[in-house]
Amino acid sequence: MRPPDSDGRSKESKYGDERSPARMAPPDAPTADTFASEAQELLDSIARARKKVEAIAGLIDGTLDRYRERIDRLLRESEVDNWRQVRIFTRDVDTIAADLAKAAKEKRLAPKLVAALDASLRKAKKRDLWSARKAWRKLDRIAEQGAEVRRLQMAYKDAYRGVEARVRFLRQQVERLEKIPRPPASPEDARAFNVQVDAFNAATTNAYLDFLARSRADVALPLLLETTQGAGIGIPAPPGGSDPEPILRLLKNADPQKEDLRTRSFYGLLELPRYSDAKLTHLFGDSRMIRGALENAWPWLKAIRDDERRSLLIAWSDDATVLRRRLPALVAFLERLGNSPDAVAKGGDLLAGLTDGRFEPLQAAARLYTIHGADAERKWSGELEKDIQRMRKEASELAAVLKKFPDPAKVESGAA
Repeated sequence: MRPPDSDGRSKESKYGDERSPARMAPPDAPTADTFASEAQELLDSIARARKKVEAIAGLIDGTLDRYRERIDRLLRESEVDNWRQVRIFTRDVDTIAADLAKAAKEKRLAPKLVAALDASLRKAKKRDLWSARKAWRKLDRIAEQGAEVRRLQMAYKDAYRGVEARVRFLRQQVERLEKIPRPPASPEDARAFNVQVDAFNAATTNAYLDFLARSRADVALPLLLETTQGAGIGIPAPPGGSDPEPILRLLKNADPQKEDLRTRSFYGLLELPRYSDAKLTHLFGDSRMIRGALENAWPWLKAIRDDERRSLLIAWSDDATVLRRRLPALVAFLERLGNSPDAVAKGGDLLAGLTDGRFEPLQAAARLYTIHGADAERKWSGELEKDIQRMRKEASELAAVLKKFPDPAKVESGAA
């Protein structure tokens, strides 16, 4: 895990951003006092605005606006150039007029509004579009009064629903944060644990790559094959269809002509398939034997090369039971490499932590800090409980003030 930034920024924690939802409330988050004053002011404004127009049917519920919108669209799209388009236009006018008559009969629209809309339709049917638009404009003022009522109702609804959303959010956060256990170690100790594991992985990888690059093939390949057989170190075993025995027999051959083959490194062996038969014969005496042995072992050699930087790695999140089996074998393998006392020492420190019980608490703490970030850090320091109490109190205050005001649906229906 990466260490924290060292540039003095206070916003970044060691395991995450401190500006979590549990810590930072949105700048426009409603409070009980601000909502109470705003909601009461909106209700008063809604009552005054409704009083002016509530006796006019079809105004507050938007019926007038829907008919005005239909007529407006009809007038804007009224360009007709032939008899067929005139018939379509006349049909649309008649359709709106029939719907308007039905609304008037059902008393969904006040008579004076019906009269103004009907006058606009009659002018439009006579193709007097200017007069139709003029009659349509006469309803602008009263339509604006109805729109003002709806605007105030929407503002009240948004404020009310915003408080409801804030209460839900706070209760969800309280429920989530209460489930976070207290880490068994401090953030500093958990970070030092991660650094220790990363340092061991880096030293182990360097030692392994150095071994593959420098050790003689007649030493490296038998050791690699031995470690694949149940040691759990992580070096790939020979896959199905591969056979490393022919190349191992060649490396055991004491023929002086094979000395160059024996002294080559692991990576040096991987270069041989690119040699021509003539060059192999010149160097080792029998190109067919060399090439055949390499082809039989090639899937295994390629697997080792492909996993060279991953084979020996351990993760701080690995199961401790698995590490108790694997880490001793890994340290023993590093000792046999003989080229990295630093990696052996770091592995010994981790092994000591596994033995004396320090490893698992540090691992659990690192896991909690990784999952929960700054919330887990505040749980360790004791600040999280205060945040939970604050959020619980805020949610209770907002829920209490909501009960004092009517639901937006009742406000829109005029029942409140």
